[in-house]
Amino acid sequence: MLPFILAVLAGFATPFVEPALTKLVRPRLGDVPVHEGEYLTITFVLLLIAVAILSIVSGVLASAFTVLLGGALGLFGVRLFNVLKALVDGQNIDRDDG
Repeated sequence: MLPFILAVLAGFATPFVEPALTKLVRPRLGDVPVHEGEYLTITFVLLLIAVAILSIVSGVLASAFTVLLGGALGLFGVRLFNVLKALVDGQNIDRDDG
């Protein structure tokens, strides 16, 4: 259960950690071509690797599926909740009110 909770937290924290991690990683990549949108993916992968390492160090067995599912729920959970809430409320989520 610990790896799943850590993965959810890592997924949720990804957009907030990405700017700082981008500043840290960008100079070290050198000549590797990385597009701006890929830094979010790099951050997500590095955070999930950190979850796996923390799980191993703590002695808890963690399957890759558990870590990936938790990370995906953390990363997309708020969006999925808002979509499901809009569907239940009968709102049109494609409508632009702005």
